[in-house]
Amino acid sequence: MRGILVAFLLLLASLARAQGSAELRGRVVDAETGQPVPNAQVGVAGNRLGTSTNAEGVFTLSVPPAYQHEPLEVALLGYRKYTQALPPLPGPGLVIRLQISPAALGEVTVTSSVTGIIREAVARIPRNYPVRPARLTGFYREAESARGDSSQYQYFAEGLLTVYQAGYQHPGDDGAVEIRESRKVELRAPGTADHSWYGGPFVPHQLDFVHRRAAFINPAHFRDYDYRLLPQTTFRGRPVYVIAFAPKPGRAARADYAGRLYIEENSYAFLRAEWHRTPAGLRHENQAAVAIEARVSRVDYQPYAGRWYLKSARQRTQGRPRLGPQGPVSVLVEYLTTAIDTTQAPRPSYAARAQYRDVYLENPVPYDSTFWQRQTTLVLPAAVRQALRRAAAPGPVAAAESPATAGPPAAPVRRPSRLRYGYLVGTWPVAVSGGAVQAGFAPAGSSFQALGTAALRAQSATYWYGFSYEYNAVGGWWLRLASRSGFGRLGGSGWEGGLAYERNLNPRRRPVLARAGLTYFRQTVGRDLGPYHNPDAGLRVAGTAFKADEIGLTLQTTTGALQPKLGLGLELSRRLELVADAGCLLFPRTRTQLALDERSGFWLSRSAAAFDLPTAEATLRVNGQPATAAPWQPGRLTFSFGLLYRPR
Repeated sequence: MRGILVAFLLLLASLARAQGSAELRGRVVDAETGQPVPNAQVGVAGNRLGTSTNAEGVFTLSVPPAYQHEPLEVALLGYRKYTQALPPLPGPGLVIRLQISPAALGEVTVTSSVTGIIREAVARIPRNYPVRPARLTGFYREAESARGDSSQYQYFAEGLLTVYQAGYQHPGDDGAVEIRESRKVELRAPGTADHSWYGGPFVPHQLDFVHRRAAFINPAHFRDYDYRLLPQTTFRGRPVYVIAFAPKPGRAARADYAGRLYIEENSYAFLRAEWHRTPAGLRHENQAAVAIEARVSRVDYQPYAGRWYLKSARQRTQGRPRLGPQGPVSVLVEYLTTAIDTTQAPRPSYAARAQYRDVYLENPVPYDSTFWQRQTTLVLPAAVRQALRRAAAPGPVAAAESPATAGPPAAPVRRPSRLRYGYLVGTWPVAVSGGAVQAGFAPAGSSFQALGTAALRAQSATYWYGFSYEYNAVGGWWLRLASRSGFGRLGGSGWEGGLAYERNLNPRRRPVLARAGLTYFRQTVGRDLGPYHNPDAGLRVAGTAFKADEIGLTLQTTTGALQPKLGLGLELSRRLELVADAGCLLFPRTRTQLALDERSGFWLSRSAAAFDLPTAEATLRVNGQPATAAPWQPGRLTFSFGLLYRPR
């Protein structure tokens, strides 16, 4: 019986393999020279599925059974399109020989100005590119190496992305990215990394110059660039304009890019762009950890179902870390579309989306070797595979294949910091009746005397700003400490500390957090009555010595109470949270005080003291009448609004 069961399971496994995707392998070379052809577009089913060749002209493509009878197409600028039926899969690797298109050597025929060509291409974007949302499945790679020695890798990471693209008539819509699978290897010694790269998975959006209307195709910036035609080429048998652009003399400070554009002559569709950052563009880069010294980009588009879609995006950045002993580095990020889905699928949920400031090397998506065995990837050149093996030796990765094959163990995931902090503003109801207040202080046995008068305007609230520190103790529980400073006609300072709890009310979308807490609240509200000369170098008040020449006098109330709080938080990003809270003071105890503070001398050594009223050494009059309490009454409710930041 056991033997029959094992045979049945083996049969099911073989059927599953037979019904699964098959791998198409091949190599594309120049028909005349036999040299490998890199970056050739390889597509099946009219480019619904596809890949590109690597630097050695090699490619692999995972083909599901439904597409194994579709034709295979290979295309590249300057070459004739190649078409053949797919061979039986799996099978031996193909060798595809591309022939140079004779039209690539022809002269340019222009019926309008060069900028006129670009204007027409921009005007036809809604006609040439999708106006309905699309989902692209794509392969992503990110690697850092020592500059000048690509064999010295610091880390290597790959992933499978789902890229949501909005219609091209909405250049301001950045779409969304979801990291479906990830594999990575960290080759830096522990503790040596002094910088981290973020934003890599967003190259399909950031480098899509057509969707974003980059400055070098934006008519509003034509005055900053010089454009000139180069000898034309072809793509899929159709003539293509080649246009070089560079900063215009006298406008170099405003032109961030220089490079080339490729525009199909008949349809005016942008097919490719290659560009680099100019010195002005590099100055406009905002990288705190790394001084960027060069940035080179390339983007290609491919036709599918009558429209042009993003095919690949590649960017190499060279720079020098601003801190630490590490030398110059070079980082490569590249994206390759492997499948196009034009069904009207919704954007990924907020929780599933990657965020621009996320560091890809620290993403928490686990490695799944079974998943990677059936996915299309960009084949690593042999030299890179060997360099990775050498870099990983003699550790455990040495026995494994490179990330492009077996996937080495993932680097440890760096968890978010438990600390967060931020700025808050708030209000506290304080009922103030209009009038005048006078306070005097003449300590026995001292020559110091102060008598101050101030006018009060009727008001119903006082306002404050502050800074909050919160530490995630466990789960949703946070230890909280905040300081406050009042502003306006009534000043003051205070603090609160205690425990808070947060719970996500919207786990499948952008988090909306219910907040509750209990803190101890302490706040002063006061009216400054001015500075006074101090002739007494031995003055002591409430046990505190005052030696400064100038001393200030303030009438204040000090309130202490327990404060339960309720509120809401809205996560703006993985690191930013917008919060709003309301509190109620329980069992408040309010005292009226006179406060003295030194206002001359070194500010860190200045003394301050406060004492309760009434006292024999002080007098208080409100609207001309003797009084023992300040003419304002704090309320019980508090309100605050702020922004909290959580570092990595």
